[in-house]
Amino acid sequence: MEDHRRTDAGRVRTAKELVAEFFPYDEKKATDRLFLHMPSDVRGPVLAKWGIRGAKAALKDDDAKVQFVVHDALVAGDIDDRIFEDGITAEILVDWVELADWWAFWRHGKLTGLATQKALATARDVGLIDEKWFLENLQGRGGKLRGTDVLCDTLSKDQIIAWMRKLHETGDGSPAGLVGALGWETVLAKTAQDALLHALDQFARKAGLVPEPAPNSERRGGPPSHEATTGKHDKLAEAHPTVAVPGEVAALAAEDAIADAKSRAAAASKRDSGLPVAIPDIPAVDGGDSDDEPPSIPSVQWSAKEHDEESPKLAKARAAMLETLISTEKSTGDGKRELWDESEIPAKPSSLEWPEPPPIIAAHGTLGADPPSDPPISLQESDLQKASSPHLPVPNPPPVPRKPNESEQ
Repeated sequence: MEDHRRTDAGRVRTAKELVAEFFPYDEKKATDRLFLHMPSDVRGPVLAKWGIRGAKAALKDDDAKVQFVVHDALVAGDIDDRIFEDGITAEILVDWVELADWWAFWRHGKLTGLATQKALATARDVGLIDEKWFLENLQGRGGKLRGTDVLCDTLSKDQIIAWMRKLHETGDGSPAGLVGALGWETVLAKTAQDALLHALDQFARKAGLVPEPAPNSERRGGPPSHEATTGKHDKLAEAHPTVAVPGEVAALAAEDAIADAKSRAAAASKRDSGLPVAIPDIPAVDGGDSDDEPPSIPSVQWSAKEHDEESPKLAKARAAMLETLISTEKSTGDGKRELWDESEIPAKPSSLEWPEPPPIIAAHGTLGADPPSDPPISLQESDLQKASSPHLPVPNPPPVPRKPNESEQ
């Protein structure tokens, strides 16, 4: 894989990134994460080949001296990033650095599809994984698709038909038969990149390229355990498809937990902070007709605390009214009557006491009594006409001349 990384097709990390990962430096200091792991007979020839140290002297240099010499050569420009990468061959790098450090360097950041396919193909070729393990750890679309569903998700209709035909001919439905019928190269080329990355991260855990975190999450304030980290792997892989280092996974999980706590605190601050208001228990009044008096509604007592500020005119008017009532009571009573005694106002005003109406009496007796058996009165038509058209008197009629007598004639 390191040889493949140094080619144009598999270049995912540059020579400058290699130096920054294993020998970071500036103008004043440097940190050696590479040469201190090598014995003198391995690093000595490298320094002598660069021409920054003699062959015999390089074999005698300790770690501090080697760090100083390499740092001085990089700052002076005697060697550059490309010379550094060429001098530290793939065999030296993989043999002497920690494999977890190399994996973090190779896996951290964006990977190309070709590099991912090369890694899985290499793991299968050397027998680190098989077809069964590959299908069990193949997940796509954030864990919604698994196994053969991931393969069919990106295959065309003709490819699926040809795959089923091949399976029918071979009669082998095992994981090896499924992958063999479709072709391992086709599986790697057609499977989605996120699904391949998920399988690659699972392989890194299986091979021990990623150190497992200590199971101390139950301690208060401790980092999350392996179960908590792997339980959130699917969501983190969906949001960050290029994260594979456990430290990065734990850091992202901690960031998500902090963001979740902040969102809960913001939601709690938005809750209603108003004061509770006591509503008086008012009995319901029946709207139907009833002779009984409706229940009285208790009046609301307003205390002085509820109205701290009162108008001076209102207070003065109230005091004058109280004095008037007191003086009236003393003048009309025996002087022992108190303001809180019962009032003598009648329950019903006298003006509303209507007298009983007199009974209606008919012409021949009381209303409702049987009339006497008198003979019916006969009426003529002329009488009816006179009754229907009453005679109206003419106001101030003119005088009628008198008729002369015969004696006067």
